Amino acid sequence: MAKIKKGVKGGAKVKNENETEEERRARLEMAALQADEKERREQEEARVALRERALREQRYAHLNGIKIHNQWRKIMRMAKVEELRREIEILSQNHEREVDRKDAIVQMLDRDLEEAEEQYGLAVRAHMMVLDSLLDLQHQRMRALEAEFGAQLKALEEEFEAERTEIVNAHVRQKKDMHDMIAKMESEFQDSENELRQEYEAAREEIKNRNSEEYNVLKIQLEGIIEELERHFEQAHKAYLESTEHRTQAFKQLTRNDNQAARVIEKRMRKLVKLQEALVHWRTKIATNSREWEERNRALRNEKEIMGRHYAALKAGMDGFRAQQGDRLKRLTLASSAAMGELNAKLSTAENILKLCELCRKHETEQEKVVPFYTTPVVADAYAAGEEEAAAAA
Repeated sequence: MAKIKKGVKGGAKVKNENETEEERRARLEMAALQADEKERREQEEARVALRERALREQRYAHLNGIKIHNQWRKIMRMAKVEELRREIEILSQNHEREVDRKDAIVQMLDRDLEEAEEQYGLAVRAHMMVLDSLLDLQHQRMRALEAEFGAQLKALEEEFEAERTEIVNAHVRQKKDMHDMIAKMESEFQDSENELRQEYEAAREEIKNRNSEEYNVLKIQLEGIIEELERHFEQAHKAYLESTEHRTQAFKQLTRNDNQAARVIEKRMRKLVKLQEALVHWRTKIATNSREWEERNRALRNEKEIMGRHYAALKAGMDGFRAQQGDRLKRLTLASSAAMGELNAKLSTAENILKLCELCRKHETEQEKVVPFYTTPVVADAYAAGEEEAAAAA
């Protein structure tokens, strides 16, 4: 770098005489740029060389580390193998001692197990005897309860049938009495209606005869008067006809119409009077009869309500009694089923115990076969507990 600058300075001194100021400035700038470019290239080459050297050092360090680790692993493996061999020897000795101790414990437990099996066989036999007695007692209680339930059920059925027959007979009698009463009331009403009808016909005939007699008397009187008046009328009529024949014809027509209307009015008035009298009479009779029949109907309704309440009370009592007896029977059935289930479970357990006893009998020793009923305190306690449970169940 210093040589280049010196050469440039020497060349500059030679050319300074013939160059202008601008050329000299441009030349100096070009020289400076070339020097900077060269310096950058040298720095870049130096950086690349340093990077390659660092990578090469890292590769060498990695290979050397692997070699060192391999050598160190071999050394540690040899040391660890020796240590493990010593530990294996120690563990083998401990294992042998532990196996011997376990063998001794197993032998001791085997002896304890044989004694326990002997005691268990004795306890099982005692328990089976207690179970047999309990089963006999339970069967006896079941038979007694079934007999008692059958007797109570039969008594209830007989009582129910008797009460039902009595209620049905009472209902039939009451129904017959009510039908007889209704028939009697209808016959009385028919008789009273016939009597009233006869009275009405007699009164009608009497009034009709009286009116006929009065009508005849009035007719005779009126006929005399009419004949007299007819003579006068004939005379006046002739005179009048001579004067007003046309008005006479009109008057005759109006007279006929008036007579006809008067007869109709009279007839309807008589009919109206009779109907009014009959209406008053029948209204009075209806009011009297209605009061009587209302009292009788009220009494019958009260009696019917009393009978209905009594029947409902009897029916409710019978339903409640039936429900109560049904619940008792259901509870008894459930209790019996539960007892049978428990007994079956105990029986199956006992059968399993007997099977186990048969299997264990093959492993009995000579002493156990010669003296099979050796009593131990544990067996005696179990037998006493079984007897206490039997006494509590009884």
